[in-house]
Amino acid sequence: MPDSALAAEPSDLVKASPLLTGLWASGHLAPQEIERRAQGAQRLKAAFSSIPWHAQKAARYPDYWNEFYASCATW
Repeated sequence: MPDSALAAEPSDLVKASPLLTGLWASGHLAPQEIERRAQGAQRLKAAFSSIPWHAQKAARYPDYWNEFYASCATW
């Protein structure tokens, strides 16, 4: 996918996150980085959503998985 097409419209994962949508709109990060973060947050959600502590936090805070991903050193 060309960079211009990627920059034109964010994915549904990005649109679902107020945090990532704000980053997209601000232009502070490359669109590819924002998409990478969205996909990484999905991987964390798949791996940790069955743990009650994480599930409760995610239920209260819609951007929990994106914040969790941003706080991970390597994932």
